[in-house]
Amino acid sequence: MGDDTGIGLGLDKRAELVYRKLLLGPRWRPHELSRDFGWPEAEINAILATLRADGLASSSGDDPKAVRGIEPCVALPTLLARRMREANTAQAGPVMVERFVRLHERATDRLGPVTQGTGRDEASTMVERLITRVEKDIVFLVPGGSASDPADGAFELSRPIADMALRRGATVRSIWAPSALRSPACARHAQWLAEQEMPPRSVSPIPIRAMIMDGTTAVVVSEDNRARLVWAAPELEWLNSVAERLWERGMPVRQAAGRASYTKTRRPRSEIVLRLLAEGLTDDAIARRLGCSVRTVRNDVASAMTALNARSRFQAGVRAMQVGLI
Repeated sequence: MGDDTGIGLGLDKRAELVYRKLLLGPRWRPHELSRDFGWPEAEINAILATLRADGLASSSGDDPKAVRGIEPCVALPTLLARRMREANTAQAGPVMVERFVRLHERATDRLGPVTQGTGRDEASTMVERLITRVEKDIVFLVPGGSASDPADGAFELSRPIADMALRRGATVRSIWAPSALRSPACARHAQWLAEQEMPPRSVSPIPIRAMIMDGTTAVVVSEDNRARLVWAAPELEWLNSVAERLWERGMPVRQAAGRASYTKTRRPRSEIVLRLLAEGLTDDAIARRLGCSVRTVRNDVASAMTALNARSRFQAGVRAMQVGLI
């Protein structure tokens, strides 16, 4: 392993060091990282651009000049999935990814469970930690008004969060107030969601800002950006009722749905193969489900086994679940 290589996350050493640093605080400005590492700010900005492109860093929702590290349980499986599809890039090691995520979660658990937070960034952290357990669906309720409109870095606009849910076979339903769509960041995310065949719906008014997962857990954010975790049945029943009513009343965002009719993107075949593999389907059954040849499925399975360091089809499916690929 060369001196410019990290420990197996698929990053070079400096990028890995910066990512680890980002995880130590809620947000960082480039000049702070430059000061702490003793590297030129231009180099820091280049590394941050790479981390953003890889889905490991995001704009801060609280400070437009700062960035935050996306939780490893979301960021690293996303990176691993992408690198598995890119034959000529440094591969993230599945064992190291699982170990890194486990150690990070152990360290954060020592600080106690996060059930409330102050600011958009802490709300994003709460949602990222929850989303790895989604089974059926997530619903985003996004009210309008300048104080509530999501900005770059808000969890409602996070592709890694939505992508994690989609990889796990869950449905993503986004319900936005019309005013939220005036934001360029919202418009871009609406287009991306539409390309995943899950365009947001628009309706007004939306009484509360929240993320609801599987109807059993929610993160609610107040007007002053204080986030709290909700498990209580009465409040969840109310949130679910509001979400269903708004979804039925909402109209698909026209500009997103219209553009996406030409650019729909199906989930990667390799991802679907892994999910069906984990469900115990045979190669023949997977081929019938996907409408492709058995040979194609076997090639995908062999590639997945190699990328995941698995010795059997069963182990590949198990490891894919362990590292958060499905």
